[in-house]
Amino acid sequence: MSADAVAGQAPGPVRFGIRARLLLAFVAVAALSVVACGLGWLSYDRLGGTLDEFAESHLPALGLAARLAEEGGSIIATAPILANALTEQELGTIRDALGRRLAALRLLAAEGERGVPGLRPMVDALGHNLTDLDATVRHRLALARRNQESIERLRWLHADFLDEIEPLVTDARFNIQSALGSVETGTRSAEAVRVLREESRRSEAVLQIGANGNLAVGLIARAATLATTEALDDNAGFLEETADRLQHDLATLKDWADGVSLGQVVARLLELTRGEGSVPELRRAELAAADQGQGLLAENRTLVARLNGLIAQQVQSVETTSRAAAARSAQAIAEGRSALLASALVSLLVAVLVAWLYVNRSIISRLTRLGSAAHEIAAGNLQADIPLGGNDELSQMAAALLVFRDTAIAVEEANAQAIIDNAQAGLATTDADGVIEFVNPLAAALIAAPEGGADGRLADRLEPAGARRVEDFFREVREVPDEAAPSLSILTAGRRPNGRPVPVQVGIRPFRRRQQQRFIVTLTDMTERVEAQQLLERTVAERTADLRTINARLERSIAEHQRAERDLRDTQAELVQAGKLAALGQLAAGVGHELNQPLSAIRSYAHNGRKLIALGRVAEAEGNLGKIADLTARMANITNHLKRFARRPDTRLGAVELAPVVQGALSLFGDRLREESVELAVALPEERSSEPLRVRAEEVRLEQVLVNLLSNALDAVAGAPQRRVAIAAEAADDTVRITVRDSGPGIPDAVAGQVFDPFFTTKPVGAGLGLGLSISYNIVRDFGGALSVADSGPGGTAFLLTLTRA
Repeated sequence: MSADAVAGQAPGPVRFGIRARLLLAFVAVAALSVVACGLGWLSYDRLGGTLDEFAESHLPALGLAARLAEEGGSIIATAPILANALTEQELGTIRDALGRRLAALRLLAAEGERGVPGLRPMVDALGHNLTDLDATVRHRLALARRNQESIERLRWLHADFLDEIEPLVTDARFNIQSALGSVETGTRSAEAVRVLREESRRSEAVLQIGANGNLAVGLIARAATLATTEALDDNAGFLEETADRLQHDLATLKDWADGVSLGQVVARLLELTRGEGSVPELRRAELAAADQGQGLLAENRTLVARLNGLIAQQVQSVETTSRAAAARSAQAIAEGRSALLASALVSLLVAVLVAWLYVNRSIISRLTRLGSAAHEIAAGNLQADIPLGGNDELSQMAAALLVFRDTAIAVEEANAQAIIDNAQAGLATTDADGVIEFVNPLAAALIAAPEGGADGRLADRLEPAGARRVEDFFREVREVPDEAAPSLSILTAGRRPNGRPVPVQVGIRPFRRRQQQRFIVTLTDMTERVEAQQLLERTVAERTADLRTINARLERSIAEHQRAERDLRDTQAELVQAGKLAALGQLAAGVGHELNQPLSAIRSYAHNGRKLIALGRVAEAEGNLGKIADLTARMANITNHLKRFARRPDTRLGAVELAPVVQGALSLFGDRLREESVELAVALPEERSSEPLRVRAEEVRLEQVLVNLLSNALDAVAGAPQRRVAIAAEAADDTVRITVRDSGPGIPDAVAGQVFDPFFTTKPVGAGLGLGLSISYNIVRDFGGALSVADSGPGGTAFLLTLTRA
């Protein structure tokens, strides 16, 4: 149906449309909701009366009972703490807390006197009980304080007792020793015997007083801490017996002037044993007060239990009344629930009828179909079916959507043709079978149709090879889902309108229009690009030939350079070997001396050995042979070291232990150091047996470097007034610094920068070639280290060798 036809059939103005119908339906549902709310209000009004009654009478009673139970529980919990208070401060704190609890309980009793008869007398009795308990605890604390004061007094008396008893024991022993001395010297007399007996009796009495006094002090102190009256009575019996023995022993010393002070101390000690203020009596009174407090505490629990009983009666009464109120509330709720359920069912029935008979069938169903049509049109399907009919707002929307669809189809076709016609490149569109639908003039100039042919297939306008690839592409597209459709880009040949072939780049990509798959074809004239490519290929071929010629010359040059480098390495190795042999030549005299000494000793031991064998002294001859063997081993070590030093070194680097290399280099200069009276100082780091100091180097070449440095140092100190050479090593985290220092005149500043140059030397002609330091410098550089002059001056020169720690 066209847009004009729809416009001619459009419905007239809507008098009783969807808005009015929905408003009427919602008014009916709202009226039913008002009725339901009225029924609910009546039900909740009845329930509210019951709840007000519960809140005004029952809840306060329950709250009062809960607070009374809380205050009573607090008193029960605090009263034992009051009964067991240990200090006046603690007693005062607990008494204040209990006073606040009791005051709160009295207020609650006054508030609930009408609801709980007998509550006020019970609270008053509880207050009297707490007052008595407080007085009992204060009395107990006063007794405990007096008991503690007595114990302090006992400590001082015990100290005085010891101060008095010890001198008396010492004097008695002295007097006994003096009397015994008189008897032993033979001057025995009646006076001496009397003195001896008297002093023995006094000494025994003093010792008895000391033992009984200490026992009495212990029993008194124990009485102050006993927990039961029975134990206190047993302790008092022992203490009474000890006091009697003390009095008996004191009677023995009553005529002794030196024992007067002791008797006074013992008398004061006995005051703590007996009588009303004695320690046992104070402890007995304290235990009695504690027992009285426990009795008052039990009475307190009984009073609180009776108080809780009164509270429980009140709670039970409130619970009975509350149950009756809850039953009335449940009945009101049930009636209100039934009324609300009935009104809700009626409202639901009306709403279902409105929703199903009108909203769903007349509105939702039509809106769904209209929405589906609009969704398909928005997705590109301009052939979607639009539901028409009726005389309301939805009918007007459907007519407008139909006009929009037809207009979109016309605009789309016009825009597509305009885009293709006005594009600056060759463009065409095809369907899923490769049939051309639109083609612009630029594309028509590249893929002209065959003469007399009416076929619109894209493959028929291309050369055979390209046509086959295009046919295969569209065949593959038909076998895969639309969302997985591939694309194609090929270089082929088209046809001019005059029939001449033309190179064309063909690109085919999928797109969707009106819910159907289409393909857009881009066509690019490749004439200039093909000609440029042919020119580029000719240029590349020419350049490739030139590069091959240059490469051949370069390979010959590299081969000559490699031969020269090998010759240079061989020459350098020969120079290194020559440097070592030169060093050995300089050391030959010293080595000869080192060998001559053991050779002379061997000759002497051999001559003596023949003589001893001729004389039959074989045992002594065997000793000479052993010494000859030791000297021969010494000579073998020297020659082996020289042979190892003279051999060609290994080019591979590894971990080399530093100390043996240093000792090996020094062993070659032993004779020279002695003959020239050179002081040698060696300072190597202390090594742990499991981890010796190692560097990254090659052993023979590293020893050659040290030999060159030591040889130069010995040459430098040859004419110096003080001849001293020092070699030291210092280990860091990843490096090792080796310093070779001499006490020579130093290196002049003018030539300091040339010492490592080949054939440079400051020695006289014939004394050196000037290769030692240069060879050493290159060897150390091959190790990855550095060799430099650390300092030089009138006081000597120091060379620094830095190597990597292994």
